[in-house]
Amino acid sequence: MSCVDVPDGSDFPVENLPYGVFSTGSTGTDRPRIGVAIGDQVLDLAPVLDDPAFGEPTLNRFLAQGRPRWREVRARITELLTEERHRSAVEPHLVPRAGVTLHLPFEVSDYVDYYASEDHASNLGRMFRPDQAALTPNWKWMPIGYHGRAGTVVVSGTPVVRPSGQRKAPSDPAPSFGPSRRLDIEAELGYVVGPGTQLGDSGSAVPTADSRCTRRRKRRRCSSMPTPAKATTAVNHSHGFPDRV
Repeated sequence: MSCVDVPDGSDFPVENLPYGVFSTGSTGTDRPRIGVAIGDQVLDLAPVLDDPAFGEPTLNRFLAQGRPRWREVRARITELLTEERHRSAVEPHLVPRAGVTLHLPFEVSDYVDYYASEDHASNLGRMFRPDQAALTPNWKWMPIGYHGRAGTVVVSGTPVVRPSGQRKAPSDPAPSFGPSRRLDIEAELGYVVGPGTQLGDSGSAVPTADSRCTRRRKRRRCSSMPTPAKATTAVNHSHGFPDRV
């Protein structure tokens, strides 16, 4: 139960407080900082938590602090929004969500893109290797990953620029340079791992207690949830407020 009014059916009740980077003003040109969505509002975190990390224009510093700090902050935000004694401290820092401008919530220095959808990987395999099996032998055990272009990760609403490059129709005598005639539009799901790793370190593929709990919750909500290797990708509808960290 929240002491902040949350409309029925809201995507952002107190049980789901996604972080995001926002600014206010008619053009959103004031200082971007970190907040959480609660109902139809955004809670400005730096003043209520008294932590300068939340006054920064990205989540990177907070993400680098690791899971123990994430849990501590999550518990504190939940307390602020559910205990009546905090109402007077919280209300001055609530901003109508309709009046904020959202920004890319973290700096993307690199990312790995995976063929996590079997249908997508099979379609590409049939196009690139028409005389071979659609899926490579290792795909069922370890979906293929490759580096993407970090500069292509942009906030929702950013115009998509049609890429240019060489193209050659079968009847053309030579390749020509120009905008792509066809675009492959994909809906993709991305997530942030959290603290960085050092050169040579590896991320663990062993399920953690948190990931097992998450899968159990998902199975209860939807008995037809696909397995991780077959999970189709989806767009986060929160428009700049990533899911819970």
